[in-house]
Amino acid sequence: MEYLIQSTSLYLKLNHVIKTILVDDHKLFCDGLEKLLTETGEFQVLQKFYNGRDLLENLTKNQHPDLLVLDIEMPGFTGLDAISRIKLNNPAIKIVMLSMHEENVYAKEAFSLGADAYLIKSIESRLLIESLHKVMKGEKLFPYVNKVVKSDSPLSEREEEVLRLISRGKTSEEIAEKLNISPLTVKAHRRNMIRKLNAKNSSELMTKALEQGLL
Repeated sequence: MEYLIQSTSLYLKLNHVIKTILVDDHKLFCDGLEKLLTETGEFQVLQKFYNGRDLLENLTKNQHPDLLVLDIEMPGFTGLDAISRIKLNNPAIKIVMLSMHEENVYAKEAFSLGADAYLIKSIESRLLIESLHKVMKGEKLFPYVNKVVKSDSPLSEREEEVLRLISRGKTSEEIAEKLNISPLTVKAHRRNMIRKLNAKNSSELMTKALEQGLL
């Protein structure tokens, strides 16, 4: 890790600017972020994309981007869907999720998929710039990940709530309404539970949950 940080710091000193790609379906926000980063003189925005599909179709190794800043909720592919695909073809790129969602389920999933940071859009401009520099130096920033884990269950309390509602045949929309969360959050919980219980799909998730006494 020390070698990684030293190497990255040397890279920044030699190249001066951090080659960046921005992805957000809100054009006004994306343009504002570009302006903020460019005005520091420390970032060069190579491209902007407004949905995940365009990002995946147009991101090539030839661009040699250093940093990718992307939102979660976008048309086509979500930011979370894109992480592992991007890392597969661009393993050196740093990925920062910049989202409006503070639920730690998103931060946990982003971390597990290989992202380097999960930040909230309400972050102050100064702190955002500082955070991006920390990421480029090799730090992992996930301030919204709840590190308290139940010892008697692999699932969080909220995941168990979602699991019980799934077992009753509730749809993602019905679960979202009952728990006062977004359907996207429900789907993220479902993916996390499938991964945690080593299941292949929702049906097998129910079977394994019953076997482990989680229902």
